[in-house]
Formats: sequence, C-alpha cells, structure tokens
Amino acid sequence: MAVLVLLAILIIILIDVDIKMVREEGKPLRELNLARVEQLKRGPFTIYLLGPRSLGEEVADVLERAWRIARERLGVDLGRCRVAVVVPKASENLGGVSLRGKIWVLWNPLMPILTSPDLQSLQQAEADTDTLIAIYWVIAHEAMEMKIAKKLYRDRAARWVGDDLAEYMGYAITTELAPKVRDEMLARRRRNIQVGLLDHGRSHYDLTKEFLVKRGGKKGEASEQRPAEGISDPGYAVSLAFCLQIAQKHGEGVIKEFWQRLSRRGFPNAKEAARILSELTGEDIWAKLQKMDLREVLQTLGRAAGTP
Repeated sequence: MAVLVLLAILIIILIDVDIKMVREEGKPLRELNLARVEQLKRGPFTIYLLGPRSLGEEVADVLERAWRIARERLGVDLGRCRVAVVVPKASENLGGVSLRGKIWVLWNPLMPILTSPDLQSLQQAEADTDTLIAIYWVIAHEAMEMKIAKKLYRDRAARWVGDDLAEYMGYAITTELAPKVRDEMLARRRRNIQVGLLDHGRSHYDLTKEFLVKRGGKKGEASEQRPAEGISDPGYAVSLAFCLQIAQKHGEGVIKEFWQRLSRRGFPNAKEAARILSELTGEDIWAKLQKMDLREVLQTLGRAAGTP
C-alpha cells in the first residue's frame, strides 16, 4: 500500500510543465523540449544549454558563489535549481521561449533565461542588462521564494515574508558579485515607487493587503517569468525597502535569525511571522507593514545604492 501511495504522489508531482519567458511582445517564441537539450550538471544545479557550453559553465560558477553567499550571510540553503540558458541567433528575432518537460514542480524550480543574440560570455553581456539581472538577481530570488511558497503561502498575506527575503537575497548577492546589477535593480525599484505610486498621490503602502499571494493558473503550467521579474509591481520595491530598513537599523544578523526562527516554528502565518520579527527588533512590525511610508522607502533604496 505504501508503494502505491508513493507512486501516486510521483505521478502527481512529476508532470509536464510549460514555462514561457517573454522578453519582447509581438515576436515569435521558440518552443523547446527539455528532454532533447544538452545538460550541464554541477552540484545542485542543472543548466540546460542552448548556446555555448562555456557560457553555461560561467552561469554555474555564478550560481555556486550566489548559493554560498546565501548560506554564509543568511543561513539559507537555496537547494536544487534548474536553469535553461537560451542564446538565440541574430537571424531568429525571438521574443521569448516556451519550454516543455517533466519537472519536479514542488522541489526543483526551472528558470529560463533568453539572452541577447549570439551571446558567448558574461563579459560580453555588459550591455545585456536583463540577462545579467536574471542570472545575478532573479534566479536566487525565485529559489528563495520557492522555499517559502511551499510552507508559508497558504496565508495570502504572507507574501511580504517571501518577497522580503527573496529581494534581500538578490540584493546581498549582487552587492558582492555584481554591484552594477544591484544599482540597476535599485534604480528600477525606485522608479516603480515614484512612477507607480508617488506620482499618483500615494504616500503609504500596506504590504499586508496590497501585496498578496497570487492564486490561480492551470495545473502543470508555470506563470510567465521575465528577466527582471516584478519591476512593474511596486510591492517588490516596498518589500525590499522594508527588509533593508530592518538590516540597516538592526544589522543583517536579524534577517538571518528571522529566517531561522521561521524555520523552527514551522513557518507560521503572516501575523505570527510579524510577531517573530517584532521579538527580534523591538518594533511593532505588523503596524509598520500596514503603513510603509513611500518617501522613506525611496530614501532607503537610495541609501542602499549609495545615492541620496
């Protein structure tokens, strides 16, 4: 009986997944079957290669260093990760990719990266900002949120926890490995706040009500992912600023301890998570989350980038 139950579970979670990544609307997508793509395996990483193997090796090098930073600075093991690196030919004029394959959807996230045409190396990608953002920021962000989503996102109001930690993960990694990418992401987040909220007369933002876990989507179908995911949603910027304010005021060690306590308490709901952080900081975190001052958010993001 136990064997039958296990087989049933495997059938449920090992399913065909269709993941789309669009960089430019209105252009054709390339459809790819992952079972027919060359793979580079290194530790917890599987790199699907549709481009130079040397580029795949470079991506694996970056991820190894990023995962080390996550362990050492924040005490987080980001776990296994799959990345599809798709390098189009200049003649293809692609707008994105559609990837199909059997994926362990609960434990092994897959992130597609569509680079600029004929890209041969990360050094050559200096002008390809979206590719660098995907490699240095978005992959770790998604891996971090995957760890949270399985255990915490039963409460829709808990999205602030996942994206706080995921955004701070991207910030910490790029600070060490790619400061230019960090500064570009902070600039985008600041524009989000200015254009998306302040320019419309907003002064405060409620992370517990305005930035909720999304529901829906067909089973076996992943949501669209973009190279700089979330830049149009100001909730990402507010989440990052919230976590930065905690680190700037109380030290990064508080973020690490917050994660450890969340883990030990079995990943509680949003209010209980806020209570844990209140214990660590002495602040009323739930009240702070409900009324994030957008001018302070803008200043926080500016300080993180070393700009006024």
